Amino acid sequence: MTSSELYSSLVAPALAIAVNPVPIMACVALLSTAHAKRNALYFIVTMWVLMLAVGAVIITIAGNSTSSSTSSGGGGVQVAFGLIFLAVAVQQWRSKPVEGKDPGWMKALDKNGLVAGVTLGVSLTNYALLTTGVDDIVKSGLSKSVQISALVFFVAIATCTIVLPLIVYLVRPVWARKQLGRLSAWLMKHNRVILIVVFGLMGLLFLVEGINGLLS
Repeated sequence: MTSSELYSSLVAPALAIAVNPVPIMACVALLSTAHAKRNALYFIVTMWVLMLAVGAVIITIAGNSTSSSTSSGGGGVQVAFGLIFLAVAVQQWRSKPVEGKDPGWMKALDKNGLVAGVTLGVSLTNYALLTTGVDDIVKSGLSKSVQISALVFFVAIATCTIVLPLIVYLVRPVWARKQLGRLSAWLMKHNRVILIVVFGLMGLLFLVEGINGLLS
């Protein structure tokens, strides 16, 4: 396999990660907080560092021999987060709606910017697709330098959709703040329903992907 063929094979799994709407929504929600740039950067940098670190470990240490165990470990993490997300959805469904108050989770995102960004970055990383892409890199048999550059290429594509909202915010801050203000008002109005739907879907998605990772 040539380097160009390797890069081409990585586009599909990277785009599969990029089109996941949940991390995009998380980044937009962080940009709706008071410390928008800081909180969004925490989230994006966490995902970048985590994906590069996991990929580099597989490439430089694990290799082909332990790629399946890495996938199983990622599957276990996804199952755990899936159960947590479903528990949050059930808790929101059972709680009584409170009118006229800002969503507590929006305040928590801003107050605990670093913790929130890191937690979201760790929990929303698609470990199954990440290990699939890295496994393709390892199986290419190319030099370590080429494999590492391919990993950077893979992560860049996989995270492009969460970087884009921040770029728009930096390039057109006035327009972005106006749109995000509207979004914040909408989030406040439909807070409870959003949490039920988002965490419910995330929980089911993570459970399915985690179980598939454990069984593969």
